Amino acid sequence: MESHQTVISTANSPKKGIKIGSIIVAFLVLVGFLNLPFSHGLTPTGQSLLAVLLFMVVLWVTEAISYSASSIVLMAAIALVVGFTVEKGKLVGTTAGLNMALSGFGTGTWVLVACALIIAAALGKTGLSQRIGLSVLYLVGARTKRVYLGLSVMCYIFVLVVPAQAAVAVVLTAICMGIIKEYNIANHQNFAKGMLLIVAQGSGIAGLGILTSGAPPLQADRFIALATHHTITWIDWLIYGLPFSIVLFAVLYVLIIKLFPPEMEELEGGREAIRQKLKDMGRMPAKEKRLLVIMVVTVILWATSSIQPIDNSTVAVLASAAILFPGIGVVSWNEIEKSVNWGTIMLFGAAISLGTYLLQTGAAAWVAKATIGQLGFEHLSVWLILVVVAFAFGIFSLGFSARTAAVAALVPTVIGFAQNLHIAHLNIWGFSLILYYAIQFTAIVPVNDPMAIIAFGSNTFTVKDMIKLSVPLVIISMLLIGLFALTYWHWLGII
Repeated sequence: MESHQTVISTANSPKKGIKIGSIIVAFLVLVGFLNLPFSHGLTPTGQSLLAVLLFMVVLWVTEAISYSASSIVLMAAIALVVGFTVEKGKLVGTTAGLNMALSGFGTGTWVLVACALIIAAALGKTGLSQRIGLSVLYLVGARTKRVYLGLSVMCYIFVLVVPAQAAVAVVLTAICMGIIKEYNIANHQNFAKGMLLIVAQGSGIAGLGILTSGAPPLQADRFIALATHHTITWIDWLIYGLPFSIVLFAVLYVLIIKLFPPEMEELEGGREAIRQKLKDMGRMPAKEKRLLVIMVVTVILWATSSIQPIDNSTVAVLASAAILFPGIGVVSWNEIEKSVNWGTIMLFGAAISLGTYLLQTGAAAWVAKATIGQLGFEHLSVWLILVVVAFAFGIFSLGFSARTAAVAALVPTVIGFAQNLHIAHLNIWGFSLILYYAIQFTAIVPVNDPMAIIAFGSNTFTVKDMIKLSVPLVIISMLLIGLFALTYWHWLGII
């Protein structure tokens, strides 16, 4: 026992040393940036917020601290660093700093995400998500390419009714592993790899067209509305993003067929095994029926938010209340409490706070002007600027393994960049929305994306397999952004 503990201690010590080193670097970056002299264009509070952002980026990129714990660290950093900032001859004060750090938790966007995770937990607990998945597979058939198609369809169904992309990845991974087990498929086979790679990349791609698919789009929508005073409705977001999402998903499907061709044409036994699983589940119980009704009404209300008086956040609150309400509800609070990742909710609220004040203090705009704004983009066409900057921000986003953190750090900078281009008739909100797509989607290795990490945990595909698929997929996605900017988005007046 003693020798075993020694081995563990020895194995963990290098990682512990790396984490300590990363934390030291983060503090050095924080202190160093706070002491840099900036003559004009950046307020003391803006400089403090940027110092906090750089501090957090080091912690996030090096994973020196868990993302859940980083939410508390982020709030503490804002409260202290901003609190001890001298603005116009006097201290801002820690009370004002803490209020700033907590401001994101008082937004409808944060409430929507919190309720979204409750909805996702209810779908998993009742078994409705599994029933939907098996039903789709039964409908498309047992030919392997049709199974891929069925998984693709499920990505869109689930991001529509489950407002959390990571939760969608969990559900789909479970369905895929059930297929692998039922048909005795080896984990290393191309068919298994193909299914899980669809989950890894497809969950995020499908979410591009649905405003309520998770925290990142809601976060981006809030930042865009705050900076440009333009509100993108649920149905508008669908119109702008869904066609791009579908075309990109078609590219994903073709790449997987070409790079990881299934070993068999059809699953052994055909639809029978899927039919048997559905039969074993029995008839849909009352709880699932009630939840299905709640979800249908919820999606209808989200889709009609522009013509009825109930906003998206309130709809999510009403759905969560119905799910938990005695007599109507389908799960208890104890079940929800154990299933929801509260750390995600905390990080989302803190990230909204940081991003909001980076915009309000002008710090995000200052960063954009002081960096990529110095490259003389004004002399290029809007289309070329968009493609070049999409590549740049897509690469920047690879440093994060949580889209919430990436959006908090990069979307305000994107908006600031657009505001400082000084190009006549440039649609700033549209330009920023398109660049958000590049930030949200880009993922090359599993650690770049929580959905990819979840699918990677199935032990079906390797990091090399994902790189093999993702490099051409990301390159094509950026070219598609340029194509859509020239055609579809231009016709809609977004760009």
